[in-house]
Amino acid sequence: MELEAVKLIAGALVMIPAFGAALGLGMYFKAYAEGVARNPQAKPELDKNFFLILAFIEALGIIPIGLGAAMLFG
Repeated sequence: MELEAVKLIAGALVMIPAFGAALGLGMYFKAYAEGVARNPQAKPELDKNFFLILAFIEALGIIPIGLGAAMLFG
């Protein structure tokens, strides 16, 4: 197998966690919106951790994209 083909396969495989992070973000936003819709008085408490957890989930998606780009172009 050529080195270029191996790079492309590795770059594609490293994107699988990014897809999982995208699904996780969707589920997290859905749960947050549902929680605020059910109990609007709880919004200040939900907002405390919302952006912190959002950043962690987003980082789980950005890191594999960076690794994949490094494998493909590095």
